[in-house]
Amino acid sequence: MINFRKFGVKHTLAGISLLLIVIFTFGFFSNTTLRFLFKDKIRAHKVNNLELLEKANHLFSGVELDVVFYSSSNSFDVNHPPETSSGLTLNEYFQSQKAFPDFKYWLDFKNLDETNETQSAVCLDSLTKISGINNSNIIVESIRSQSLKSFQNKGFLTSYYLQSDLHKLTKDSLQSICKIVNENLISYENSYISAEFADYPVLKKHFPTTKMLIWFSTYGSMNKISARILLFQILMDENVDVLLIPFS
Repeated sequence: MINFRKFGVKHTLAGISLLLIVIFTFGFFSNTTLRFLFKDKIRAHKVNNLELLEKANHLFSGVELDVVFYSSSNSFDVNHPPETSSGLTLNEYFQSQKAFPDFKYWLDFKNLDETNETQSAVCLDSLTKISGINNSNIIVESIRSQSLKSFQNKGFLTSYYLQSDLHKLTKDSLQSICKIVNENLISYENSYISAEFADYPVLKKHFPTTKMLIWFSTYGSMNKISARILLFQILMDENVDVLLIPFS
């Protein structure tokens, strides 16, 4: 005689187990989970228009955006070259944010150099004063660590943007690059170093005490499971202050 109760319990347990596996898998691969578990560290990547910014205000503690400075007009354009500019200025961007005084900004400064560093730092400082933004809520990032000093003097945080694909370099090439980075860190005292998530193990090994900013855009050639594990490792590292994730 068939024991239907026993048969039903087994199937119920199997169903519950399957449901838990589905929930775990979805959560493991979901960026929403990252936002929920690490809300103070997660920020939105490439928020270069006001529509995205309005949505990001309610989901993140801060955003990353790309800016280009034009000395002739003494203004920042919110844009990621070579994409076509929409004409959105950083002043307009900040002005739209007056209802969010504690919001944080990571500015990827695309054309910072010795010819515009002083003027652009003065310009950014004036924009934050007009908009009521605390300078300590802004990170200015550039590949030119030596040109970030003017921003440090104004109370902005700064980040030294490292070249991509460090993990793909030969041992000798990596040692050479790391030597230069260390020299620049000593000379210019930037607040952070920043790099793509796949290069995090390199940063962790060669710059173990330096504060880091990391961004994640795509898995690339990395196995998805390995990549997700790496993202959780990054977020649990006390030396990582921010992880950028895709947002659209």
